[in-house]
Amino acid sequence: MNLLQEYESYKKTVSDRTAVFDLMETLDFRHNENVPPKKIKKIVMLLPNIYPQSDGITSALRILTSFQRHNCTVTIALIGDMNPDIAKANAVKCMPSFNGSVKKLDECLSEQYDICIATSWKTAYFAKKLSGYKTYFVQDYEPSFYETSDFSVLAKKTYELGFHIISLGKWNLEKIKSNSNNINGKLDYIDFPYSKSEYIYEYRDYLSYESKKEINIACYMRHTGRRIPYICEYILKKTKNKLEQQGYTVTIKYFGMNKHFRFESGENLGILSRKELAKLYKMSDFGMVASMSNISLVPYEMLASGLTVIEFKEGSYPYFLGENTALLIDFDYQTLCNKILDVLQNPSKLIAMHEKAEEKLASLSWDKTCNQFWDILQKTIV
Repeated sequence: MNLLQEYESYKKTVSDRTAVFDLMETLDFRHNENVPPKKIKKIVMLLPNIYPQSDGITSALRILTSFQRHNCTVTIALIGDMNPDIAKANAVKCMPSFNGSVKKLDECLSEQYDICIATSWKTAYFAKKLSGYKTYFVQDYEPSFYETSDFSVLAKKTYELGFHIISLGKWNLEKIKSNSNNINGKLDYIDFPYSKSEYIYEYRDYLSYESKKEINIACYMRHTGRRIPYICEYILKKTKNKLEQQGYTVTIKYFGMNKHFRFESGENLGILSRKELAKLYKMSDFGMVASMSNISLVPYEMLASGLTVIEFKEGSYPYFLGENTALLIDFDYQTLCNKILDVLQNPSKLIAMHEKAEEKLASLSWDKTCNQFWDILQKTIV
């Protein structure tokens, strides 16, 4: 390790230690005595800061906004340092029908709520400071976001606080149950949906793939470990080289991360709007995603637009959408090469694959998922 590396490592150590010390000053590890509500009229949801085009924040806001249909007053309690007015404007960009309040956490301490919803491990600790029946909307198994460390331990501990856990999909619950020994709250899950109205299927002539010589691949890329960005880039780079040796032209377009980052094997489109995503999916032949933790909305949206999905069989994709709706690969680039060549030479397999995908997607919608969340809450009333 050279001096620069040592210095960067030292800075990270100091930064992490400061963050852990600051957290430990405020965290309450005691078991929460969760008192069921007598009614559900006032709901508060804790969020960090709110930025547009964040899938996790948007999903939480969809759930919160849906409670307005049941004549509930909804409030967002911010634990971050964002100005509430800016956060409110961003919330409306994510969910135009949101008409609740956005306040700093301290402003909510004296309020009386019927339901209090945590949305991440850090917000779970702060939720204990607020009134209301504690629920925990779990969108991913967050301990896996970190190496085994102070942060992974603190994240894992939140599942043992006694909150009513409501998971987005069943996969998180399986991870929680298999990795925690002292869960003492209720466990429920809701279906993982997608926005049908935003990604309309357009007819694709899959049989024409047999004569394709130009292949377009869209890859969802994030610089987080659960998206295995370097493995994905390596596999696509080697696949592109291999296919081009066999007479194909391969174009790769990455999206989902800072546009300034450069890839060796393709173009970085940056973070795209829904309209831009729909356009990208339409012009692409294959879409690659790595769902190594809980699945994201991206493969659902790709399938909804008729795009053939490439996913990893070691990830969570098969758990949600089965093994016959995508090209499932391992970490050997040759596997992807063979799978692509196989469907190009036998495009009827693509037709069968998308028929299975349509069956899986047919029963899913955000309206249904939001209603599932509401029904779970209704069953807690005493």
